[in-house]
Amino acid sequence: MHKLTTTLIASAALAVALPALAKNTELTVSSWLPPTHAVVADFLVPWGKEISQATDGRVSLRILPKPVTNPAGHFDAVRDGLVDITFVSHAYYPGRFQLAKFAVMPFSGNTAESRSVAAWETYEKYLLKANEHKGVHLLGMYTHGPGIVFTTDKPVANIDDFKGLKVRVGGGMAADVAKAVGATAIAKPAPESYELLSTGVVDGVFFPAESLVSFKLDTIIKNATLFPGGLYSDSHAVIMNEQALAKLSDEDRAAILKLSGTHLASLAGRAWDKHDKAGKEKLADGSINVINADAAFVQAVTERTQGFEKTWLDEAAAKGIDGPAVLAAFRDQIKLLDSK
Repeated sequence: MHKLTTTLIASAALAVALPALAKNTELTVSSWLPPTHAVVADFLVPWGKEISQATDGRVSLRILPKPVTNPAGHFDAVRDGLVDITFVSHAYYPGRFQLAKFAVMPFSGNTAESRSVAAWETYEKYLLKANEHKGVHLLGMYTHGPGIVFTTDKPVANIDDFKGLKVRVGGGMAADVAKAVGATAIAKPAPESYELLSTGVVDGVFFPAESLVSFKLDTIIKNATLFPGGLYSDSHAVIMNEQALAKLSDEDRAAILKLSGTHLASLAGRAWDKHDKAGKEKLADGSINVINADAAFVQAVTERTQGFEKTWLDEAAAKGIDGPAVLAAFRDQIKLLDSK
């Protein structure tokens, strides 16, 4: 009788415990960048730990060991429920995220964190209503650091040096800039850069400093040309499957959203800046010829890219958005953040 009672009590306890365990949710995350990259090692991993802590372990992120599809396929992968969360480069979707370009124009920011926070807060206030990320839930947005010109052989010291230069770009603003300055833009995903350079398919790449280390390009890059505020930048969106977010409890959903937005932008921006620092240290060790663009070079690039702003303003106006207010808010926020 005692044994039967003990068994019944244990069964009852298990029945109570099972619903509680069932509430725990593991959200899958697909990354098309290597696990050592800034976005993974110093953004997604610590962000996942924050989510787990904020939900008392009820929600966790599981970064898959390999990407579920190619880089550009990740938006659809989240929309269709193949994976719960990912990040996408706006540059990999030609013509699709035109409004996001306000944050990545030439010479517009010296750090990833300030640009990321300013980009998200401006986008959220003025551009979210345009619903560019229809089909998924936009958790936040961030940008990488100042874009640099890296080449294997030919140094780029003036505007004429771009002529005939084949450069790998992700697309987006980098492609726009390359074409404007006279280079030949070859759009390929970032992970393919080493092979493209080592086989001579391209003469150079447009990348932030961190890429020297992240993609092991320091062994083949011989020259780097730096511009104040960066020659360009790229923005990424962190997106989540709408059904996966809706299935969470109100408490857990609120916890994730609290750790998104500006918090997400700041965390991701700091990760890029940390890895940019490592890249700049490599640039400073003397193994790579570093060229700092002079005033004449900057002016020449400015003249060739000045039409970008008008194009963006026209597109914003066509969608009923106050473009001048957007640009003013973004630039004021950058100045404020950089002054701290």
